[in-house]
Amino acid sequence: MKNKEHLSQEGLEQIRELSSKMNTRRNFVDKYNYLKKSLYLDTNGKTNFSLPEQWLQAFIDGEGLFYNYIYNSTPDIIDIAESERVMYAKNYLHMDSSLEIAQANHDVLILLAIKNFFNGGYLKPKYNVNLISECENSRSVNRFILRDTKKIIKFLDQYPLLTRKYLDYVDWKTIVNLKINGQHKSPEGLELIKKIKAKMNSKRDSN
Repeated sequence: MKNKEHLSQEGLEQIRELSSKMNTRRNFVDKYNYLKKSLYLDTNGKTNFSLPEQWLQAFIDGEGLFYNYIYNSTPDIIDIAESERVMYAKNYLHMDSSLEIAQANHDVLILLAIKNFFNGGYLKPKYNVNLISECENSRSVNRFILRDTKKIIKFLDQYPLLTRKYLDYVDWKTIVNLKINGQHKSPEGLELIKKIKAKMNSKRDSN
């Protein structure tokens, strides 16, 4: 347009062709191959591009979610002898805290790069990311899940979030510390954790 080429029929057709392939109309192969090239994906399924810390901070600000899962385990079965088993009826309370980032399957490689940055966590679902056919046939949304709370806290305390998601992080971190201190084992502590959890993420008051 700057060169006035849109004033000719040929130039206008070229603009229409380019526009028809942009944004949500860009095909899966182009999206996947761009990340494969820019993140230097090797044949071992590893990206060889070091994500800048501030970039990752901003990406988590936009795409990350902080979860705290509370659940009871099923009773354990322990072998006493070949002919005898004892079932312990006591249910054990479990708490798992995680940072999770979701992306469309054509962008799974950015999740892989984040996994490499933290040197931990895992992708869900699991498949060979080197094969574009497996990526395309996987779930439409892939997830990176990191449960190493020490790594998460160390990074986000050094690179604080800038949006209201910082409030979710503070609440999440409070719950993690309550668990570390064993307060989830008391009815009062567990109730406090549930109360904090109930106001996080999409449940946070917009005011």
